[in-house]
Amino acid sequence: MVIVFDLDDTLYDEIDFVKSGFREISRYLGNNSYYDFMLDDFLKNGSGTIFNNLIKQFKLNIPLQKLIEIYRFHRPEISLPKESIDLLDFAMNYQTALITDGHYIMQKNKYNVLELNLKYPVFTDFYKTKKPEIKPFKMVMQYFKNEKKFVYISDNPVKDFIAPHKLNWETIRYRNPVGIYKNYPSDATFDVDDRNKILEILKDML
Repeated sequence: MVIVFDLDDTLYDEIDFVKSGFREISRYLGNNSYYDFMLDDFLKNGSGTIFNNLIKQFKLNIPLQKLIEIYRFHRPEISLPKESIDLLDFAMNYQTALITDGHYIMQKNKYNVLELNLKYPVFTDFYKTKKPEIKPFKMVMQYFKNEKKFVYISDNPVKDFIAPHKLNWETIRYRNPVGIYKNYPSDATFDVDDRNKILEILKDML
């Protein structure tokens, strides 16, 4: 069996990365009140125009692209919850992979900080692809070509399960209580709101 993970809002809570990025920007600009403004804006309006709003609100003389780069490329202050550690400990008895979207350096920084040691991590941006394209999933199947059973664990029911279903993978949707997709309907094989339940499902698959 090959256990394939998503990263953001699956193995850790992405809101922790968001807060870490806002803290880094506030440190760079030398004003902690910017953190409160960005977090409030994010919670009310999502991520679309936060940095534009920050520049406008405080009349900052800094390029928008600079703020984006600080956010994307900082070394994040994030960690794995105990449930994910237990899940990964179990998964290490089998073949493991990762399929994650997002800027390559940003995702690789998260992977390194979390000290993940999955056998075949696929950062889709590096390979000029992204979910729901089938390419990254076929890459995993090719890498583990002697394996017959694949399961993908992710939080996003909008795009993450389309390709694995085409390839007859099992899918587990983690309905992250603090994630942005928690209220979206899902066609995953399993749908859970507790990482401990993911572990129970994997054990039942054996």
